[in-house]
Amino acid sequence: MGHASRSCRIISTLTVRHSAVRCEVVSDAAPWFLADNLPPGVVVAFSTLDVGVRQIDSLVMCPEATIQACRQLQARAPGLIADEADRLLRGGATLVVTDVAALPCVAAAAAGIPAIILSNFTWDWIYEEFIDAYPEFAAIIDWQRDCYRQARLAFRLPFHGPMPPQIEVIDLPLVTRHSTTPAETVRSRLGLADDQRLALLSFGGFGLQTSALDGLAQLTNWVFLAEPLLADSNPHLRPLPPGVGYSDLVNAADAVITKPGYGIVSECLAHNTPVIYTSRGNFREEALLVAGLQRYARAVAIDNEQLRRGDFKEALERLLMLPQPAEALATNGDVVAADHLARLLA
Repeated sequence: MGHASRSCRIISTLTVRHSAVRCEVVSDAAPWFLADNLPPGVVVAFSTLDVGVRQIDSLVMCPEATIQACRQLQARAPGLIADEADRLLRGGATLVVTDVAALPCVAAAAAGIPAIILSNFTWDWIYEEFIDAYPEFAAIIDWQRDCYRQARLAFRLPFHGPMPPQIEVIDLPLVTRHSTTPAETVRSRLGLADDQRLALLSFGGFGLQTSALDGLAQLTNWVFLAEPLLADSNPHLRPLPPGVGYSDLVNAADAVITKPGYGIVSECLAHNTPVIYTSRGNFREEALLVAGLQRYARAVAIDNEQLRRGDFKEALERLLMLPQPAEALATNGDVVAADHLARLLA
């Protein structure tokens, strides 16, 4: 969801600042998410062009299932690439930007147009972390690298791993959504008293399985918001209110409780919202995001079991005592990326 969020942010900014540019999207992100975050008139074609990492929930990854899914994708790749190249030619596309599927780089090359990688990592680099335990990833990594090498440029986001060698790199500021509603307005809409604290549990599209969160019963002066699937199964959680933007909730929260994912880390940094985070397992990007949280945010780590129990009391107390960070990152990456893309298209 973080990949879709930042891509939608760039597309929205591009269509506002450079209205002559026409954008189309190919994705298997949730249709409701794209509908909520893309500007009107952007055509969406639903297709699965990458695998990412298969997960049971936000904290438990499944390398074996990832290998199987990658092999299935690789078997379908020739047809997918041919279909995408044909789509690009029929639609008159002149540039492909991928965050961060590898196959579009090959499809763009087949259609004779340039492709740009836009991300803080590529999937071959992520899969390298699993290769000692799962040597089967070696062939998948080689295949993905061959695909990525056909890109002509990389827009590299902060907290990054290496980009494919011999490809020109342009560094971007953070790309993130920004709140458009004052925190006081959001808190009033939620019916919060002046002495109540607000925490947002953020676990994206994967959610949290087998998490009782019983410890929340002790935190009577806190209100906890969560995605409906999680909130509906726990009496101590409120579901996200309809009609309130997610970045508005991040801005209004006294704390966000999450695993380190690019989208939520970026939004917390953009709004100076304190973070309690837990490990998401053997995911290579995590160390980069944790370093960013420790440098640019107020952040406290807890283990997975503490999280699943809802054992937040001590961490919340520590979090609210932390000083403001001394450094901040620019968060206008959508503007910088949009202007770069417009120049390339011109």
